[in-house]
Amino acid sequence: MSDQALRDAAAVCASFSMIVRLADSFGWDVPTWDSLTARAPAMLEGGYALGAIQKR
Repeated sequence: MSDQALRDAAAVCASFSMIVRLADSFGWDVPTWDSLTARAPAMLEGGYALGAIQKR
């Protein structure tokens, strides 16, 4: 394994750990299946932009 591959793996691991800790700190939860399927059409149309999701 190259040095760059090890640096990349460490960066991915650190990013994931930070995101998980932020999610726990802010109380973010995984939405229910019904909530996800209700938002799916807007997300497919407009991507993950908040404006696209909020319009529906």
